[in-house]
Amino acid sequence: MKRLKELLRSPRLRELFVYGVVGALTTAINYGVYAGGTRGLAALLGIAPDHGVLMLAVKILAWCVSVAFAFWANKKYVFFSRDWSRATLRREIPSFVSARVLSLVFDAAFVELTVHLMGMNDLIATLIANVIVIVLNYFASKFWIFRSRDTGDREVQK
Repeated sequence: MKRLKELLRSPRLRELFVYGVVGALTTAINYGVYAGGTRGLAALLGIAPDHGVLMLAVKILAWCVSVAFAFWANKKYVFFSRDWSRATLRREIPSFVSARVLSLVFDAAFVELTVHLMGMNDLIATLIANVIVIVLNYFASKFWIFRSRDTGDREVQK
């Protein structure tokens, strides 16, 4: 039991747990913006919520809102990047967005290749891609985007 308590106090475990919570909230925000946006705008415009242009426009909006939230939450609560200066934000924001765009491209390419070239079920391929993307995004954030420029490490807040 003592070992379990020590493990739960581990800064690395805390970081992974908070990263998971932030990821779940990011997903909820993405879904909420998409669902609310497609349904709300469809009602206002008098069109079906599955209208192609509407779905694409709202999906892009939902992605932007959720990536903005993920940046703020990861910076503040996961990796404790305390520098909000313009110079730091000019480095971190493009890096974060670039990593997310690359993971989006990887996700789409992985699913396309595994489903159409290997005959894998699309839901299984998507699940595998999502796991890989989560791991890649974590390492990109920890070791590239939010790493301290002085020491390479981040001081952990208690």
